[in-house]
Amino acid sequence: MKKIIFHPYALYKMNMRNLSKLTVIETVTHPHSVADGKYGRKIAQKVYGDHLVRVIFEEYEDHLLIVTAYPSKPERYLGAYR
Repeated sequence: MKKIIFHPYALYKMNMRNLSKLTVIETVTHPHSVADGKYGRKIAQKVYGDHLVRVIFEEYEDHLLIVTAYPSKPERYLGAYR
């Protein structure tokens, strides 16, 4: 598995949104889906109960850089998920 590095901005936003590193790592390593994002970034998504966690990251040869992460409602990005 590639090393996971958290950008300081990601840590700040995770703290503000009450998202743990463990949740973000779990989302990136075992996502429900991965979509292409802007600027060559990727978006990992995973549902936890009533919330969807989205993690924006950049993939490099030897590591993943977590840019930001946020919770959302599954319906917003997954449609009629349930």
